[in-house]
Amino acid sequence: MFSDLNNIMLVGRLTKNPETKYLPSGNEVIEFSIANNYYVKSKNSNDVNYFDVVAYNKFAETLAKYLTKGKQVIINGTLRQERWQDKDTNTARSKIKIILQSIQILGSAPGGGASSPNMDATYAPSSMGNSVDIGGFSDDDEVPF
Repeated sequence: MFSDLNNIMLVGRLTKNPETKYLPSGNEVIEFSIANNYYVKSKNSNDVNYFDVVAYNKFAETLAKYLTKGKQVIINGTLRQERWQDKDTNTARSKIKIILQSIQILGSAPGGGASSPNMDATYAPSSMGNSVDIGGFSDDDEVPF
């Protein structure tokens, strides 16, 4: 049996520094959110969506070193819905998060700020999930097309 397609790609800016947590297994998890602007024709202005993003294991450990509030990123991941029963109101609740598969850091926060090495780095976990593929290009490289 085949799985349905579940893939999302977004460009946005981190709304805060990533939050690091550890699972009972000891594996690292980082959570952050990005703001994604879009144009609303009827309002003749931009509006914004906010998306929660999660990364795990060595991928999370590496990303925690480079991601900071305001950095613009391209993310690619899958959507995952969490469901629970609210203890106070006894109502069913749900939330959708993006499980990060790859990320490209486009630049620093507006107004400057500390720069990290290789600002155009792309990070993606290997198929085994134990290592991180880090690649990138400098401003001196030519466009490949």
